[in-house]
Amino acid sequence: MKKFSLGACVALCAVTAAVTVSLTYMYAMDTFNQRVADVNQRQAMYTKLSEIDQTIRQNFVGEIDEKALTDGICTGYLAGLGDTDAKYLTAEQYKAYVAGNSGSAVGVGISTVKDTDGNMEVTEVAPGSPGEKAGIQKGDVIISVDDKEVVRITYTAAVNLLDGEAGSTVKLGVLRPAEKEDEKNELLTVSVTRAEYAQNSVQSSIICGNVGYIRISRFRDNTPDLFREALKDLENKNVCGIVLDLRNNAGGDMEAAASIMDTLLPAGTVVATRDSSGKETVEFTSTAGEISLPVSVVMNESTYGAAELLAANIRDYNKGLLVGQQTAGHGRKSQVVPLSDGSAVFFPVAEYLTLNGDVFDGTGIAPDITKVLSDEQNNLFLSGMLKQEEDAQVLSAVTALARQGAQVEKLPGGDEVSGEEGSASQEENSNDGESKDEESAESSKAESKKEASSADSKE
Repeated sequence: MKKFSLGACVALCAVTAAVTVSLTYMYAMDTFNQRVADVNQRQAMYTKLSEIDQTIRQNFVGEIDEKALTDGICTGYLAGLGDTDAKYLTAEQYKAYVAGNSGSAVGVGISTVKDTDGNMEVTEVAPGSPGEKAGIQKGDVIISVDDKEVVRITYTAAVNLLDGEAGSTVKLGVLRPAEKEDEKNELLTVSVTRAEYAQNSVQSSIICGNVGYIRISRFRDNTPDLFREALKDLENKNVCGIVLDLRNNAGGDMEAAASIMDTLLPAGTVVATRDSSGKETVEFTSTAGEISLPVSVVMNESTYGAAELLAANIRDYNKGLLVGQQTAGHGRKSQVVPLSDGSAVFFPVAEYLTLNGDVFDGTGIAPDITKVLSDEQNNLFLSGMLKQEEDAQVLSAVTALARQGAQVEKLPGGDEVSGEEGSASQEENSNDGESKDEESAESSKAESKKEASSADSKE
C-alpha cells in the first residue's frame, strides 16, 4: 500500500479546508446579497408609499378616512401579488368569513339567485330562520330592499343590503308567483328582523324507491354531524346506496370535509399538501371503518376545493363513481392570518394532492361518467326548482349505483324491479345508461349559468 507523507496529508487538509471556506463564503455572500436586495426593495416600497402619502396629505382637497385608506393600502398589497386567492379582509369581512364557516349566522336566512329580470329569486329558506318566520317562501321574488328597487341598485348591492346586525329590520318587497294559471301574482311587503339562525348545509331524502340522496352545499363546522345524522337515518331505512350531491359546493372548511371522508373511507391519507419548496405534508387521515354502501358522487363546474378532494378520494379509494362534469380546479390550501385590528390576510400556501399524488388545482377532477344538464334543467337547478326525478345528473348517478351492484327498486326510465329479474334488468339498464352517458361526454358544457349567491354567507 502506497504511503503518504505527513506534509502531503497536512497540505491536502489545508486545501480541503480552503475550498470549504471558499464555498461557504460564496454561499453566505449570495444569501447576504439577496437579503440586502430584499431589504433595499422593501425600503424602496416604503419610501414610495411615504412619498405618495405626503403628496396626498399636502394637496388633496377632500377628507381622508384613515380607516378606509389603511384598508385600501392593505387591499392593494395583496392585489399586487397577482393572485386571485390572495385577499385582504377588513375586520367586518373577516367576521363574516368566520361566520360563514360556522354552523350559525346572523341575518335573514335566505339564499337567492339573480333571475332573468335582475331581481332576487329565493332558492332556499333556512329552517327556523328570520326569513322563514316572516313568511318568505322558496320561489318568492324579491323586487325591493328597504324601498330600493333591486334592478336599479343591482343584484349584488341588494344582496349586501340583506346583511345587518341582530335585532335590525329590513323591509322586502316580494312578488309571489301565482300557484294556478287563473290566479294573479301576489305583491307583498315583508319586514324581517335579522337574528342568529342555524345554517343547514346538508339535505337528504330517498329517491328511486330505496336510494339515499345527500346533498352538501358547503363544509362548515357543523356539517360532519349533520352528514352523519342524515347517513344514519338513511341506513336505518335500508337504502341500497348513496348519491352524494356536491354540485355548486363552495368548498369551505377542509377539516370538516376530512371528518366526512373519515366516515366514508377506509384507513389512510385523505388530505395531503405540497408547499412551494416541494415538501409534502399529510394534513388529515381516516381511521379504520368505512361505509359499506356503494356511492355515486354528482359534481359540476362549480364544485370547489374540499368537495373536489372528497370526490377524488371516493374514486381513488374505489368507493364509488363520479358523475357529472369536470370540477372547478380550485385545489390550493389557503392560510388565514388574523391581524391585530381584527382584519386578516388570506393567501395560498400549498397545493392539495390526490391520493395518487396529483395536483388538481387549475385542472379539476374529471368524472367517470360525463353528464351535462340541458340549459333548461340547469336554470331550474340553479333556482332550486329542478325535481330529482327530472335531474339527468342525479338519475345518471342512480344508474351508476346499479353498475356497482346496488339493487335499485326503481331504475331511471324503467319499472320497479326486484329479485333475479331485477338484477338482470339492472344490468341491462346499467349498460344502456353507460352508453348514453358516454355519448353525453361529447356534448359541450352548459353555457347558461345564473349568478348564484347566498344572502347571508359570502366569502
